[in-house]
Amino acid sequence: MNTLYDLNINTSAIITSLNNSSVVCDRLSELGLLPGTKVRLVNKTPFGGPVQIKLNHSYLAVRKEDAILINVSN
Repeated sequence: MNTLYDLNINTSAIITSLNNSSVVCDRLSELGLLPGTKVRLVNKTPFGGPVQIKLNHSYLAVRKEDAILINVSN
């Protein structure tokens, strides 16, 4: 299963699930990262830095540690 961090730049996908403790899932859910939501990877910083995604009409920066926990499907 692909994660948000595995996507290529300018690739869209749909979030299928979130993996981890409820604290991390709650924080990501409050940002709008819910199963069934369409996201697009805008930019990926080098050396394991954050990724920039477009979610609805907003841009978010998500840490690599959190992006690995978000399962997506094309």
